[in-house]
Amino acid sequence: MREGRPASEDPVIRQKLAQCYVEVEVMRANQMRAFSRISATGVPGPEGSIQKIFWSELNQRLQQAAQELLGPWGQLEAGDPRAVDHGAWSYGYLRARGNTIEAGTSEIQRNIIGHFVLGLPRSY
Repeated sequence: MREGRPASEDPVIRQKLAQCYVEVEVMRANQMRAFSRISATGVPGPEGSIQKIFWSELNQRLQQAAQELLGPWGQLEAGDPRAVDHGAWSYGYLRARGNTIEAGTSEIQRNIIGHFVLGLPRSY
């Protein structure tokens, strides 16, 4: 991006933001599917595992895109008067890595999906 030019004029940035928007919409549609199942059956299904993987990995991509947009300012932590949003973006970027581990690693969630959704044998 050229200095002094709005980010909205950069085609690469517009493409990244469009990709983020599409992925957030996919997340929303999948969440509606999960709500529909719970409403109909009263029991959560494997959609929770799908959503956990999709959300945690989407969050990493969104945080990465934010860091690219913010440049070095996105790395400033809370307490630095120049930090964007009081360092929330720096924290979010670093914290996003933990999202793929907590509540069951992405690998465990993939095993659940493979077994219960795709009918694959369990991996031990």
